[in-house]
Amino acid sequence: MTGARRARRGWFRRNTVALATLVVAIPLAGWWTTRSDYKSWYDDEPRDAVDVAAGGTSYNGATWYAASVEESPRPSRAGSDQDELPDGTTRIRVYFRLQVDNLSALDGLGGCRMHLRAPDGRIWDETQLADDYQDRPTGCTGGSDDQPSSWRGAAAPYYLKPVAGKPFETVAVFVVPSSVAGSVQPTVTWATKLPQYLAFPR
Repeated sequence: MTGARRARRGWFRRNTVALATLVVAIPLAGWWTTRSDYKSWYDDEPRDAVDVAAGGTSYNGATWYAASVEESPRPSRAGSDQDELPDGTTRIRVYFRLQVDNLSALDGLGGCRMHLRAPDGRIWDETQLADDYQDRPTGCTGGSDDQPSSWRGAAAPYYLKPVAGKPFETVAVFVVPSSVAGSVQPTVTWATKLPQYLAFPR
């Protein structure tokens, strides 16, 4: 046996423990990283639907009712300018209807995010610059406004604080591809409750 071969065999003998550790540690590190990434992805994605029933569903301190969906709605303010949409897209306006039996429950509804979800899992967030298509408050806590109501015109009644035990509506406006406009489903999420999300019948 040559000296080089003996040296290699001796090196392997001296480093057996280190090599065995690598054989175990590398796959374990890969598994742990993948598991951690998967858990982070799963916890941050709305995946577990809580379906809203026709007669109302209790969730997060409120009773939620079926949402009303309008495709290509008209502006809510007479004489407003209709901004042009990108080719192949459609504007969607959704009215979410809910009720709280105790006004203190409104605090727990803060931070909600409204979405549209396509059957293939794609999600669209609410369009921020859509004032001409919003005729009532946005967000799940309802509307209260200390400003004079006269400047709101016909929309003024919708900006009053919700009444305990009485349903109220909030609005969200979206822009989605026209190809999915007829199939998107309204949803609501909270960062504190992901991966759950409220799914409204269409």
